[in-house]
Amino acid sequence: MFGPLPPLHKWVLVLAAVLVCMGIGFWVGAVPEIPLNIRVGLVAGAGAGIAAAFVLVHDFHRRQRPPVRVRRHEP
Repeated sequence: MFGPLPPLHKWVLVLAAVLVCMGIGFWVGAVPEIPLNIRVGLVAGAGAGIAAAFVLVHDFHRRQRPPVRVRRHEP
C-alpha cells in the first residue's frame, strides 16, 4: 500500500499499527457496556493490528520478472 519502504520504516509502521489496534482493543475491553474482558480485547486488538500491518506493508502488485539471460560469446 505504501510502496517500497526501507526496513526500519516497515518495522515502525508495523509497531505503530499493532500498538494502535491494541489500544483500541484495550479501550473496547475496558468499556463497561460491552461484556468483554480486557485480555480478550488486547488479544483481538493484537490480531487486528497484525492483519492491518500485513496489509500496510505487503506489496500486492509485485510481479515476478522473467529471469534475465545473458549470452556469453566465447572468443
